[in-house]
Amino acid sequence: MAGPGKNLLPPCGLYRTSKALEGHAEQFPEGLLVYFHNHSDSGLPQVLAPDHNVHNRWHFHGPGVEFRALSWADTLVAVPSEGFYSLRRELTFEGGSWPKGALVQLGYNRNADAILFIAQVRGHLEENDLFFADKGVGIRREQLSILEPVSVYQEQASADDHGPANVH
Repeated sequence: MAGPGKNLLPPCGLYRTSKALEGHAEQFPEGLLVYFHNHSDSGLPQVLAPDHNVHNRWHFHGPGVEFRALSWADTLVAVPSEGFYSLRRELTFEGGSWPKGALVQLGYNRNADAILFIAQVRGHLEENDLFFADKGVGIRREQLSILEPVSVYQEQASADDHGPANVH
């Protein structure tokens, strides 16, 4: 079912709330990472709060909260997709630095603050896997421009898997 003004709404994806959702301010306060859908079975847009984090990626479980205040969708601030990137230039931070071209994973905390996790090869393992720690380095929003998306092959996930298709 086509929603009211769907073509006027932002695309589906990850956002940071810049204003609380009226009537749901406790569940969707200002400064929260959310998954926004510009459609639903009823035709209204809906929003989901982060449920849990697996491998530095948030999972959003429905049902979402539908809302009629379409102007609230305009207050959402798009954030880059969680996933894998390379650094366009060296990243220096308190306690160290990562070189230009380093492979990183972008994730967020519940407040939509960006966190980078550096790819590491674990020498003591027999498998040829890259490892991303569960603790990363926070970066400012204006630093997100140093990220260049990279493609990483993803194995087919089973129906009950918590892979990158993280909206349930």
